Amino acid sequence: MNDGAGSGVSGSPEVIVGLDPGDRSRAAVSWAAAEARLRGLPLRLVVAVPWLVDTRSLGAGPERTTLRRQAGQVLESAAAWADGEYSPPELIMEIYDGSPVAALAAGSRHAQSVVVGSRGLSRLKEVLSAGSVVVPLAARALCPLVVVREPRSALPRQPRLVAGVDVDSPAAAALGFALEEAALRGAALSAVCVSRPPLLPFVRRQRAAERRRGLLERIVAEHSGGSPGVAVEQEVLSGDPVEELVRVSRTALALVVGRSPRHAGAGARIGRVVHGLLHRAECPVVVVPPR
Repeated sequence: MNDGAGSGVSGSPEVIVGLDPGDRSRAAVSWAAAEARLRGLPLRLVVAVPWLVDTRSLGAGPERTTLRRQAGQVLESAAAWADGEYSPPELIMEIYDGSPVAALAAGSRHAQSVVVGSRGLSRLKEVLSAGSVVVPLAARALCPLVVVREPRSALPRQPRLVAGVDVDSPAAAALGFALEEAALRGAALSAVCVSRPPLLPFVRRQRAAERRRGLLERIVAEHSGGSPGVAVEQEVLSGDPVEELVRVSRTALALVVGRSPRHAGAGARIGRVVHGLLHRAECPVVVVPPR
């Protein structure tokens, strides 16, 4: 177990999963362990023990020791379960002294992906929750961030991933990740472009839809050469992007979206669509940063 104050950095990529001691769900660990096994990468389990004001006082030593002992128990339990269910190539356990966002953002510099769980907090509850890491981490992660909610009772019979594609500002990294992930998991891929209906006469709306369809075909063709075995379906939808992508997420293994370069370096500003999907999508959401 890496028991240092900073996130352990290795020279090779790994899959990192951030554990919340208050969340007993195994959904995030399941995704991360399966990903590590599929890619042949180490799995790093991280629990962050934040520095609280009262734990910095001179008399807070016993409390701090208790918190770290509890973190160790969470790690041991999750590691034993992941090893028994998925047998990843290597398991690493780490206790990080500091905030979860700092721990996982630091790890994202070298990770293949970072995985966290989500209990589906509303926007108001998220603001009031000191433990919520999803939105700030989505803004800062330097590798794909996978946000996994509770597993659904019934998974789709035909495995399918969905990639949300903005044809006017395409995130090539997101589409590339979606294709790679679909190939690894033996799944089909739906490349979906959603835009609000323009305030134009009917004929001009039809032309605008044809233009988007042509752009989507070109973007998919440019990036699908590395995954020739993946069946890619293309959809051009009209409506609110959040509403439409939430709808298609109901039958997806995961929904992959890109973090727009327009929001790079803008703190917790990740864009309306990504923010809405993190709260409302009904499958794991993968947020891929721009290259």
